[in-house]
Amino acid sequence: MAFTRKSSTAGTAGHGQLQPRLSRLTMVALTFAILNTWIALAGSIGLVLPSGGSVSFLYGFIFCVLCNFALAASLGELAAIWPTAGGQYHFVYALCTDKWRKSMSFWVGWTNIAGWLTLVTTEGFFCAQFIQAAAVIASNGRYEIKQWATYLIFLAILTFTTGANIWGNKILGRWNDAALYWSILSVVVISIVLLATSDKNDAHFVFADFQNETGWSDGLAWILGLLQSALSLIGFDAALHMTEEMPSPAIDAPNAIIYAVAVGGVTGVVFILVILFCITDPETVLSTATNMPITELIFQATGSRAGATVLTLALAVCFVNGTLGSITSTSRLLYAMARDKGLVYHDYFAHITPGLHVPVRTIMLTFVFNVLFGLLYLGPSVAFGAYVSSTTIFLNVSYVFPVVVLLIRGRGVLKEWQTEQTPFALGRWGWSLNWVAAIFVIVTSVFFTFPAKLPVSSNNMNYVTAVIGIFLLVIGTYWILYGKTFEGPKFDVIMGHQHSEESAPVSLEEGSSSPGPDEKAQKGAV
Repeated sequence: MAFTRKSSTAGTAGHGQLQPRLSRLTMVALTFAILNTWIALAGSIGLVLPSGGSVSFLYGFIFCVLCNFALAASLGELAAIWPTAGGQYHFVYALCTDKWRKSMSFWVGWTNIAGWLTLVTTEGFFCAQFIQAAAVIASNGRYEIKQWATYLIFLAILTFTTGANIWGNKILGRWNDAALYWSILSVVVISIVLLATSDKNDAHFVFADFQNETGWSDGLAWILGLLQSALSLIGFDAALHMTEEMPSPAIDAPNAIIYAVAVGGVTGVVFILVILFCITDPETVLSTATNMPITELIFQATGSRAGATVLTLALAVCFVNGTLGSITSTSRLLYAMARDKGLVYHDYFAHITPGLHVPVRTIMLTFVFNVLFGLLYLGPSVAFGAYVSSTTIFLNVSYVFPVVVLLIRGRGVLKEWQTEQTPFALGRWGWSLNWVAAIFVIVTSVFFTFPAKLPVSSNNMNYVTAVIGIFLLVIGTYWILYGKTFEGPKFDVIMGHQHSEESAPVSLEEGSSSPGPDEKAQKGAV
């Protein structure tokens, strides 16, 4: 059944409401701006080439794209039934039995929140590092990168994008549309510049070169190399958290996440080929004083400091857009959790500011969190590296959990809500896609905890398990002390719909008394 949303949150005294103004193109744009797939791949050159070489870089990425299509399609099918800002944790609530739905959805929700909060930090620091890299190139090496300066630039980016989220909601759609065009234009321009000016490697290096400098076996090195490709494809669930601001969320959200993965896949493959053909001096590129190999590669190819500076700043703009979108998505997810009473001071944070029509309080919560945790960058690099690496694990686990629950309970549970009018359903391909998605995420998440090289030392140890342990301790303590306040989503309120006698799309309007998934669940379907 297709839905057309009229309003997502009832406007009561002192409360505004989310506005359904985001089109399908805007959601593809916002999601791709967060992915920044091709740029993220450029930043991973130094990690991938020693761990599988070109074989891991190119074919590992293609493998990750195919698996992420299965994952995006699996989540899209659920979004077509339950298009709410809670996304994955709302899916888990709907799919689990009464005994498990509250605890499981709470944990999935906070795993998703942890991933998004750390993704804001990651996007912001990527932008700051590109700006620093541009300064090094422009100054002919006279400018020296300092950690404190990078942090201050990060704060400026965070402040700007936070303000844009609060006061720029009316232009959010057009901004994200422009971000998509900017990113695609940037990859086209940079690719043409590199191909036109750089020396070239032969086809064997691009398509068949395998390197293993990790100390692990060749097979494991290849797996560890492709993990960097997985990082470049996370964040597509942004569309799920923005569904309450879409006119037709059940239709647009599934398409948006699949289109975003498709755009990321195409631009990623193209740029990987460009990099592999043009990186004729890997040692110089990877040891650059800019700390950004793609910046050094552009400078080597063009020989122009002005050109390399301008193109590097173009990459920085992409991450400004990514930071903006990440804050948007994170604030909606936090708002959904507060509305479901799974956040401290939930009554305070479950608030839409009148006039602005955005959850200002959760936007500011995202800002404060990142100001504080961004300070990790000033400490040991292994601590900040572990914090950033946890992003992929947290988000991927939140993606796969509803898929695993669906596999455990059986796809037959979806028949309660799916009809011939359901805009997105996997049908006979469902089992296969669900299994591919589940196996891919479970296996890669385990290998994400491995150190990149052997022998292991304090400097190259993967401390992401420590981050996960701290997360489990904090959220576990919160669940023990305050978990009983968590109510889970009230689908009939969030998605209240009026049934039409005709087969036209059903309008979602707040306050409807029509039965929702919660009421159906009480009949024993879920």
